[in-house]
Amino acid sequence: MYHNNGILNEDFSWFSDNNFEVFDMNCRTWTKNNLHKKIKEVLFFPDYYGENLDAFHDCLGDMLNTKYRGLILIFRSFDVIVEQHRPTSEGILASIARTSREWLIDGHKLICLIQSNDPDLNFPELGGLSPAWNGAEWLDENRR
Repeated sequence: MYHNNGILNEDFSWFSDNNFEVFDMNCRTWTKNNLHKKIKEVLFFPDYYGENLDAFHDCLGDMLNTKYRGLILIFRSFDVIVEQHRPTSEGILASIARTSREWLIDGHKLICLIQSNDPDLNFPELGGLSPAWNGAEWLDENRR
């Protein structure tokens, strides 16, 4: 997880420069009612996307593109979604974690980077692991 966009931008650049497919999403104006529409637009999900967590998981699994080293999903201002509907935000992250493990079986990478304007944002275990702050902001004092 990231608080500082500058640190996130450095990692974004590294992934882009190293043949990862990157989708950078700003959730600042997303709401509980439009987030699936926004996800569909940004990730180019098909018209039949059901706009729910099960459909998200299904379509995410279909995004594998072997011409890249992996897929990076960046959610900026993710705290906006957490504040509006925490179960949905946790469901999205759990689905990404599950899909990431499924892809690893075949040697493919799916990585999710979360940026939060709330330096105290935390999550329970999602898919067996709790999302952690990046190394530069791991200490609470480095996010202030």
